[in-house]
Amino acid sequence: MASGIETRINAVKARVAGRPRPRTLLVFSRDPRALRNIYVSGGSGFLHDMLLAAGGEDVFADVKRESVQATTETILARAPEVILEIRPDDIPAGKALDEEMAVWARLASVPAVKNRRVYFITGQQMTVPGPRVPDGVERMARVLHP
Repeated sequence: MASGIETRINAVKARVAGRPRPRTLLVFSRDPRALRNIYVSGGSGFLHDMLLAAGGEDVFADVKRESVQATTETILARAPEVILEIRPDDIPAGKALDEEMAVWARLASVPAVKNRRVYFITGQQMTVPGPRVPDGVERMARVLHP
């Protein structure tokens, strides 16, 4: 099983090799419909590793922790080109999704927001390390490199 996981992740790495690596903010928690209590991937841990394998550059790679509590000011300063927000559960299409997208619109000067590169990726494979990690890496790569 471990060999199969590694093979799938390496296949994604090969597909994105040589492509530009967008500076990415990987959000894994925040208050619903608000830009408060924002937790993002730092420069270590499985989420950071997934993002690198998918062809992204972690805007908090210099912070050698698994998680960083980010403020809107630090997000503005880091100026991510892509914002990936991962969640274990789906966001219902329609009003709920529109409300969550509107939250990020408050940071209109951030390149990811300005260029409409804010994405929600849902599912347990995104938040729980295990045999489904390659599925999460593949999903991230499709978003980062459409």
